[in-house]
Amino acid sequence: MTLKSPCSQTEKRKAQMEIQNKEIAETLRHIKNKILVMSGKGGVGKSSIAAYLSVALAKKGFKVGLMDVDLHGPSIPRILGLKGSLRHGSHERKMLPVRYLPNMEVISIETGSDFN
Repeated sequence: MTLKSPCSQTEKRKAQMEIQNKEIAETLRHIKNKILVMSGKGGVGKSSIAAYLSVALAKKGFKVGLMDVDLHGPSIPRILGLKGSLRHGSHERKMLPVRYLPNMEVISIETGSDFN
């Protein structure tokens, strides 16, 4: 059995993160407007504001993507009443968003693979 040195594992992880950061930057470059809803305190309504703002913008005709990355309490799927499985993308370990309205898609880390 061959053990990888911690140095080579660290270098591999850094290379993976660099590739991922480039992919994210390239994707975000195509998005004209980005709105971030955040707070240093829990329980202040961040998810509600994000969900309602997204729905309002979508209903006004804007193309909207809502990404829920709340690690401690993702609730966007529950707020929007989403059910069903996330779909796997063409690349390994990538998920596709779920369509909520004709011009609004949602992705959440709530369960990793399902909105339940």
